[in-house]
Amino acid sequence: MASSDREFLDAAGAVLRSTAPGEDPLEALGWWDLLSELTDHDARSAALALFRAQGRELADSVALGALIAQPYLAVTGHEPGQLVAAIARRSRRGERLVVVGDVTDRTLLVDRPGRGAAVVAASKVELVRVAVPGRLALHEVRVDDAELAPVATEDEAVAARARGLFLGRVAAGLEILGAAEGTLTLAVAHAGAREQFGRPIGAFQAVRHLLAWAQTDCVALESVVTTAVRLDDAAPPRYSEIAKALAGRNGRRVCERSMQVLGAIGFTEEHDHHHFHSRVLALDALLGTSAELTHALGAWCRETRTDPATPVTALLASAGA
Repeated sequence: MASSDREFLDAAGAVLRSTAPGEDPLEALGWWDLLSELTDHDARSAALALFRAQGRELADSVALGALIAQPYLAVTGHEPGQLVAAIARRSRRGERLVVVGDVTDRTLLVDRPGRGAAVVAASKVELVRVAVPGRLALHEVRVDDAELAPVATEDEAVAARARGLFLGRVAAGLEILGAAEGTLTLAVAHAGAREQFGRPIGAFQAVRHLLAWAQTDCVALESVVTTAVRLDDAAPPRYSEIAKALAGRNGRRVCERSMQVLGAIGFTEEHDHHHFHSRVLALDALLGTSAELTHALGAWCRETRTDPATPVTALLASAGA
């Protein structure tokens, strides 16, 4: 990680830890101002560093929905911070709309492929809390179509939708990475403190292997998502899907291996492991699960005979990365 990226991440973490209840950490970070400058690498890195910090700190905000909604602002006429995207999610009950964070004073963007985009005040919809651990505020949105005010035709929404999905998937991947790093930190600390047979369990080879595998998964995910941040519009087709698919898979594996190291204490309600693990699972379920995206990418590679790694390697080489 570049030193400037590390500074952004550390600053975001510090603000998230120190913000008092009722205050908006995004305001304190000046995060809303960054949304209009995402074409600049430093601004984009700073804006997306927030999500990794949120995962590490188990913090909560409307940033994911606001980031997805950002490309629509030119069409809707809203200012950054006013508009938050409702995210469509498939479930056993069919498609559902979900919002992340406290959106009670926001305007919601509802984009339906094939039908264009609409907006509705949060006060006009029913918000049903989704009870999951993870210290993540999730609400299912129930809205009558009659309440939706069209703001963009399908033709107008296509480009904004693609951009919003790219940003949202990269951001969710970074937050999954942060949560995975958070639970791995707990496991490493436990391995150094917990003793068996007169030795810290971290001295045993089996435990070391679990921690090494978990760290490898984190490093691999970090490489993929930070490459997406660096390439941005120059990223090859479907690269954000690759990043999001890897995030779901690696995030779950890190949490599972950390649980093996933590043992019984990791199962307790008082321990934070289940919050990190639940956050990974909740974010994996948004914007395409790891299983869904992997299947779709595999089918695409077979049909097109495309090797996604080739254009990425060429782009990084040309950039001197």
